[in-house]
Amino acid sequence: MHVRSTDLRGLAGDLRGGLSSAVVSLGILLPLGLLSFAALGPAAGAVGVPAAFATAIVGSLVATIVGGADIPGSGPKSSMSVIFAGFVAILASDPRIATVRGIDVESLLLLTSLCVAISGLLQVLFALLRFGSLVSFVPVPVVAGFMNGLALIIVIAQFETFLGLPHGAGASDLMSGLGRMQIGGFALGIATVALCWFVARRWPRLPWALIGIVTGTTVYAVVTRAWPGIPLGPLLGVSSLGFPMPLEFAKLSSPAVAPLLETHLPHLLMTAGVIALIGSMDALLSAVAVDARLDTRHDSNRLLLGQGLANIACASFGGLPLATSSSIQLATHGAGGRGRTAGIACALVLLVVLLAGGRALGLVPVTVIAGVMLVVAFGMFDQWSRAPWRQLRAGARDRDALWSLSIVVIVGAITVVFGFVPAIAVGVVLSLVLFVASLNRSLVRSVVTGESRGSRRIYDAERACMLRARGTQIRVVELEGAIFFGTALRLRSEMEALAAGSRYLILDVRRVTMIDASGANALDRLASRLAQAGTQLLLAGLLEGQRHARALRAYGAFGHEDRRHWYADVDRAFEAAERALLDEAGAQLPHDELPLERLALLEGIDAGQRERLRAMLTRVELATHEVLFRRGEPGDRLYVIAQGSISILANVDDGVAAAHRLASFGPGVVFGEAAMLDGQGRSAAAAADEPSVLYVLTRADFDSLRERDPALANLVLLNIARELSARLRFATATIQATDRF
Repeated sequence: MHVRSTDLRGLAGDLRGGLSSAVVSLGILLPLGLLSFAALGPAAGAVGVPAAFATAIVGSLVATIVGGADIPGSGPKSSMSVIFAGFVAILASDPRIATVRGIDVESLLLLTSLCVAISGLLQVLFALLRFGSLVSFVPVPVVAGFMNGLALIIVIAQFETFLGLPHGAGASDLMSGLGRMQIGGFALGIATVALCWFVARRWPRLPWALIGIVTGTTVYAVVTRAWPGIPLGPLLGVSSLGFPMPLEFAKLSSPAVAPLLETHLPHLLMTAGVIALIGSMDALLSAVAVDARLDTRHDSNRLLLGQGLANIACASFGGLPLATSSSIQLATHGAGGRGRTAGIACALVLLVVLLAGGRALGLVPVTVIAGVMLVVAFGMFDQWSRAPWRQLRAGARDRDALWSLSIVVIVGAITVVFGFVPAIAVGVVLSLVLFVASLNRSLVRSVVTGESRGSRRIYDAERACMLRARGTQIRVVELEGAIFFGTALRLRSEMEALAAGSRYLILDVRRVTMIDASGANALDRLASRLAQAGTQLLLAGLLEGQRHARALRAYGAFGHEDRRHWYADVDRAFEAAERALLDEAGAQLPHDELPLERLALLEGIDAGQRERLRAMLTRVELATHEVLFRRGEPGDRLYVIAQGSISILANVDDGVAAAHRLASFGPGVVFGEAAMLDGQGRSAAAAADEPSVLYVLTRADFDSLRERDPALANLVLLNIARELSARLRFATATIQATDRF
């Protein structure tokens, strides 16, 4: 079989990328494995290193296969490892785990792994709820500040290692550490940095991190043999290790572990929730930053799904929490890796190192690993933030550039001092201020669809579901401000984009302050262009004789036929669009009087029962705008519509035409049942929108029916309950759609 040279080059690049990312992963997972289980003291290496390897091998494999990033790269992260280490410290303080005979590693790993598994389940839930899309709204300066802050944290951590200080040392500790610095170890670390930097710049496709580690380890061995008195710092000191075996979570219910789980469950759940939230944000923000850096793409929700499933897989082997790692991705990309093969190669290399090179890992100097990580950190500093800095240095006093750079600095500083969660919150608030200021001439106040809103007309359950399924075909845009020559072109382009994929676009102009000739022409041309694309433009908030209507007439916009699509308010425009959708679907509202058997009140009632109930129903005919009842009148009867339309109005004292509509009911719908059932007075008025026919059931007749035919009365109550349930489900779906929007 013929293999193309491009395929071979791609495979070679992926293999180089996998090897390079494996080396970088070593520099990350070894210290984080020790950090995560530091509370175990001397046992930290034996427990933490295999856990870190399990995360980097099993977790990254799952994340690579499932995750939605162009460049694979996942592993333990410092942000989550610190939180995880806190939970380990709580467990290690329990005398039932830290016994006089040593650490009960099996029980401890069961609890920590359950914590990681629950955090993974939460991330899967986040993905299914499509929370990942939210990160796309994080502004670029915030992402840049976040990346710079993370890079600076790594830089500080490596200098802590160079000076022999514990992780998390303060600024005063760093200054005092300079006085007792081990010159040999510091020089070895800096030499490793210089070598890695030179190789990466001169030959970017070579595994510079591996070259740095091998060279630094060799120099360490030579110097310590030739000049044993020169202190070069400690070695990793990890003995030969095997791959961890899968945990048996069934043991959580064993007599020895169950009490521990009961005691530590609150801490476990809290830690899992924090890891899930921080891990999700960390992974998503890192992915966004890498996309901006490398011009790649990722699917946020699929990425979250992959991270969640990877954490569940890690937990099965006693691993650490995992997230997308920008340093691993950058190492993969820099060495030529572009696909899943690079991620799989990385996992296989780490597996070989774990099984065959455990003893060799113990010979790697800590300062050499710190030097490699320092180079990785330098490469993580954001490139975009250099652009506004160059503008300011060149003498340009651009307000936007200055504000963006300020956000980068503030977010980066807060990331270093307080952590990235407060940094992101502050950065988003600052960016929103800038965003609002830059859009001070925008006319769009809000945008909703038929999924999250409907007219006040109440439809039967079948038509309501039909409209819900077609909700995206109706879009409502509320405008605010002046439609004039300065905003007309922008408005037209924005509306064309918003209308894409819809059948009806409703523009609410109630808050529009002015329409000039350019604005009127823009609206007229917008209607024509939308019509060509299959979208009907409806204008809401227009009344004949009102100033906006007069302006449109004066400037020759909208012919006589187009004015049929002017409506007094959004509600009426929405109803017109809904009726049109129903007509197109062949589900028109009936014009003829419905027979009794098709009315909701008589659903499921046999012919004999129907005749007994018919004798109790009174047929009523109403003319257009005829009032059925007024607010405050006794609520001693319910109604079911057989023909026409009835609107519930706030008040009819000033006339039906001027009354504010609360809801409208069409054929087949039952209304007025609440007042009849609870005996309270009418809370609103009702009047006919058009010639209508209703059937009336009074409270007295219903009470008589309950005494003479309880079974039939129960069927009537059941039908009323079904009607109310359908309306409640419709309202709930609307609220949920509104929340999603």
